[in-house]
Amino acid sequence: MDLSSSLAPLSVYLKNLFGAIIVLFLGLGLGIFVKKLLHRILKEIELNKIMSKVNVTYDLERWVSSILSYVIYLVTFVLSLAWLGIKSLFVLYILVGAIFMLLILTTVVGLKDVIPNFIGWIFLQKKTSGVKEGRNIEVKEISGIVEKIGYLETEIRTEHGDVLYVPNALFLKSKHKVKKL
Repeated sequence: MDLSSSLAPLSVYLKNLFGAIIVLFLGLGLGIFVKKLLHRILKEIELNKIMSKVNVTYDLERWVSSILSYVIYLVTFVLSLAWLGIKSLFVLYILVGAIFMLLILTTVVGLKDVIPNFIGWIFLQKKTSGVKEGRNIEVKEISGIVEKIGYLETEIRTEHGDVLYVPNALFLKSKHKVKKL
């Protein structure tokens, strides 16, 4: 067995690795180029200005160009793995699963304050809580008249005329007192 026949598989692997790296860099460069080009085109046609007329206040020029570049990055990543001989469908399943889990975790973290406040609103709707619009209450160091009970917060007008927005979860966590007028 000679040395050249034993190094042949290594040579093929290195060629595949080099090809995958080239595909990866070309895709990343293409993604950056498309992002900047599309952002410039959307800025030229004033997409944000057009969308603000229909009350869409997001920076859509940036969002659309970023999303397209991320799609190019994903396709580039899958192509570079395919160049290495790795099954791209399996990798795609893993990537989609990871993105799905990230979305779920983001949603759960985003709702961590909403859920207790909504449960607090349900508590405030009970007659036993005593908290109603127009009543004078005291919770923690806040004292005033209840202006409005919302799903997430309660508006309280202090004796100085200030309006405070108190999270409904505060009524669950601390004692409150309904004062006589």
